[in-house]
Amino acid sequence: MKKVRVPMKHVQAAAQLGSMALMAGWSLESVTEATDTRPYQLVWVTDEEDEPSIIRFIDDFMIEVPYAYIESETPEHFVRVLREFVDVYSQEEIQKLADSAATAEQLQLAVRLMSLTAPPEFDAAFFEFFRKCLTFADAMVQRKAILAIGYVGWKELLPVLEQLAKGDPDSEVRDLARIALEGFAKHGTRN
Repeated sequence: MKKVRVPMKHVQAAAQLGSMALMAGWSLESVTEATDTRPYQLVWVTDEEDEPSIIRFIDDFMIEVPYAYIESETPEHFVRVLREFVDVYSQEEIQKLADSAATAEQLQLAVRLMSLTAPPEFDAAFFEFFRKCLTFADAMVQRKAILAIGYVGWKELLPVLEQLAKGDPDSEVRDLARIALEGFAKHGTRN
């Protein structure tokens, strides 16, 4: 089963997704309320006989971008349907934002969006953008980038995190980098 994340432009997209799911006949399987450690989540299952698909709306406080998480043999179909009914970012919009990001605020949003749409396998262009954010002069950009790359999980990011954990001037960046390294050690990497 393939897995795809589709970032949404605002939390109100949950209502759009809910309306679309109702029209499509998807079954609402669960609603998970947010806690300090768990994001708000809605889960729908399609009624396909051979291989049902799972579509989740996740309002993730860690990444600060709501997104749809699709688990399906044909996620492309669901991505196309989402784009018709829900206000989502396209990969082109995300790439344009990343390419033009110059301020700390622009980089913070771009790194969160890029991390949600990064491919499961290593990609040099994505990596260079992540490294740019991880080593940016603004500590808040670095912090957001550390949190965001947890969604990516590439082993190639480990040396950059190790460098930050050992020698970044900002103590919170050092601490977050250490926590991220512990997470990678515990859960492994994607590649």
